[in-house]
Amino acid sequence: MSEMLEIILDTTGRMFKDYSTQELLESAEQGEWAEELWQVLAESGILHVGIAEELDGAGGDHIDAYNILRLAGKYAVPLPIAETLIAQWLLAEQGVKPSTVPLSISFENEQEFMIDDLGDRFIVNGKAVYVPWARHAKQLLTLGKLNNESVMVLLPLDKAIIEQGANLASEPRDTVIFENFEITALSCFPVNKNEMVNRVYEMGALARSAKMAGAMEQILELTVFYTNERKQFGRPLHRFQAIQHHLSALTGETVASLAALNFAIHENSTKEIALTKMKLSGAAGKIAEISHQVHGAIGVTHEHTLHHYTRRLWSWRDEFGNERYWGSKLADHLMKNNGETLWEFISAGREANLVYGGEK
Repeated sequence: MSEMLEIILDTTGRMFKDYSTQELLESAEQGEWAEELWQVLAESGILHVGIAEELDGAGGDHIDAYNILRLAGKYAVPLPIAETLIAQWLLAEQGVKPSTVPLSISFENEQEFMIDDLGDRFIVNGKAVYVPWARHAKQLLTLGKLNNESVMVLLPLDKAIIEQGANLASEPRDTVIFENFEITALSCFPVNKNEMVNRVYEMGALARSAKMAGAMEQILELTVFYTNERKQFGRPLHRFQAIQHHLSALTGETVASLAALNFAIHENSTKEIALTKMKLSGAAGKIAEISHQVHGAIGVTHEHTLHHYTRRLWSWRDEFGNERYWGSKLADHLMKNNGETLWEFISAGREANLVYGGEK
């Protein structure tokens, strides 16, 4: 965690709050690209956090970046910030300097673009499904097969066939198709396919967890505000015992999720990422249910902002691995870790942390 984290979060939070308005969210759902906000992010250096200054990055570390993503989730920022950051981190490891164009990623074992090397040019064929923000991204970082070797490859998307799709939150999740696409220059790097897929899934799961935690914070704030303002039988809603019970449960789930996220960000281990993604994915359903129940009919209207956050929770809980996926990963890890009991596996090294807590 950098010494500038508090300043970064304060500045970024105000920026997101000012730009990510109800009008922006609604226009994004209609397919419009938030160009002005993207340019602001590019100029601020947010898209280069976690990349060394020697590579023209903004410095800082991944802890800073994941906390920025938490704020992006809190304000439902309709931009591929997480995908661009992850792509640029992977490219920076190969010595590639970061850019300010929107990027997307797609790393699946069963999806691999076939690349033919013809000497003076390359021919690319293949398809990737459920690609985040592909219609707006300029390049796609993905897996390819070149000369019978697995590679990480950066493909331009300007001439790709893009079949538009969306998740439950109306965020772009598109299908990208290359049919005999010819390119003269190609940025590709040899990788171990399985290791790269696992690594990207961990980075993506932590990024989605950060955004989910931010959305949970916002849902809690919206719900508390509503129960303070709305009156029934002459009393504010928060004065009723049943509502207090709901608020208590909502607060508990949110705080537990934030603590889990903070621990995973600092540990950055497969075990903690898996536990955190499972925790937040499970809490997502509870938080959405409670918040809508407390808001009543107004909470399901298009005009109210609540649905922008609950729909994102329902969508993000399944992306980069759902509870079953990460549960299976944990089971494999436990079975291979001889000599450690289940309780020792779950509790080892865990301690309470707040999002703004100090060093361990």
